[in-house]
Amino acid sequence: MKKPVALNLPLVLAAAALSLCTGVAQAAADANSPAAYAIRVPVTLAADAPLQRVILPAEVLVRLQSPGYADVRLFNGAGQPVPMALAGVAAASAPEESVTLPAYPILGAASTGTAGLEGLSLRIEERQGQRVVQIDTAATTTTAGPATPQAVRGALLDARNVQLPVARMALDVDLPAGQPVTFRVQASKDLKHWQPLAETVLYRADAAAAPTAPGRLGNEQIDLQRADLKGHYLRVTWGDAAVTLRGATLATSSKTGPRERVSASMAAPALANPRQLVFALPFATPVAALSITPPGSNVLIPVRVLGRNHREQPWSPLASTVVYKMATGGKEQASGPVELGGVSVREIKIEADPKTPGFAAAPALALQFEPAQLVFLASGQGPFTLAAGLPGPTAAASAFLPLASLVPGYQPAHENTLPVALADVARADITGGKPADGALVPAAVASGGISTRSAVLWGVLLVGVAALGLMAWLLLRQTKQAGHQALAAPTDAA
Repeated sequence: MKKPVALNLPLVLAAAALSLCTGVAQAAADANSPAAYAIRVPVTLAADAPLQRVILPAEVLVRLQSPGYADVRLFNGAGQPVPMALAGVAAASAPEESVTLPAYPILGAASTGTAGLEGLSLRIEERQGQRVVQIDTAATTTTAGPATPQAVRGALLDARNVQLPVARMALDVDLPAGQPVTFRVQASKDLKHWQPLAETVLYRADAAAAPTAPGRLGNEQIDLQRADLKGHYLRVTWGDAAVTLRGATLATSSKTGPRERVSASMAAPALANPRQLVFALPFATPVAALSITPPGSNVLIPVRVLGRNHREQPWSPLASTVVYKMATGGKEQASGPVELGGVSVREIKIEADPKTPGFAAAPALALQFEPAQLVFLASGQGPFTLAAGLPGPTAAASAFLPLASLVPGYQPAHENTLPVALADVARADITGGKPADGALVPAAVASGGISTRSAVLWGVLLVGVAALGLMAWLLLRQTKQAGHQALAAPTDAA
């Protein structure tokens, strides 16, 4: 009886080999296990606050492997990820200053309305040590007759010496009872052409008629939207209401300062070429700026900064600048950081202008990141752990919720008012130990030859080819054995 040819063995071997290669290429660490992350930082919560926020420290940012911060989690004591959202950090505002301006009354005929203020003749007089601004209509300046009763139609404020932008204005004003009054604010450089700035409505209740009514209604802080009033006059008008305006207080401040960035120093990479410095970044976090400080003194080098993600990509220009360090008047001055615009690259090349000698030694490098924070619900029991940096070629899935889903009744920038939890980086548990020499970002050599991605693909291809060759050899061997058995069968029968 002829035995059947078993062809399943090579197929099983080939399938097993291909499955092993595919599994190796696609393997990724478990995103729900704190031990899988490159760094684990203990987090101390604020007291009695279910919703909190934690600022991501530099030690976390330099270990992320996803440009969108997908490989960051916050775990409770049971090892469970807590609900969280990713948010930016509010820019720092300069402290405000107050400027008080006196009001100069604008006089007009009692029958005139606010519209009569346009195109009027204006006269400023000094009366008993006080400055009075008087407006006359065309009729009063051309027609002789008895004096027309005058009333205060508005007030002028001299804001020409206010140097900083004005955010708000508060009026020092007495209001008539029970009458809503609309105040209009305008600006002019020549007391002739006026531009509207803002308006508000104020109301004072009649205490005799309504003893329990609030003193005033309406927004007493008039938003001027950081108007530049240097060299301008202000005009405040209010129609026919019997109003007494003594002056106004302006809230000024310098422009909103930039957000304080998170900085991380970098170990000096090896300098093989004085006009070219190439190094790799061991993270995917977007870089806002790169600080390049050349060694020595009185050094000035025009440079170009280029970036790419792997060797197969061409270098893309990121910035051009001049880096310098020089002593002027006994004080050393150095160039500021090079703005990179939040680009995520894995390799950076710094090229010095060929018309210069280049770098005598490797420059000091520092990386800057835009600050980011996690807003989270402190669910479960502590201790809480901030984990970041998930190794593996497969990117982690983002676990961030929208802020509107996490924070009930969310309003813009509300996250910046939440209590701040503290990340204790001094007690961080780092896989593989801390970088040498205390450097926050270790120097890494840029990829040479074939990239890791290509090596993995070539490895999978070679193993697949080897598996197919093994299958063909086994099939050929079994075919030969079957042929020999068939030729020997007639002899055995004879």
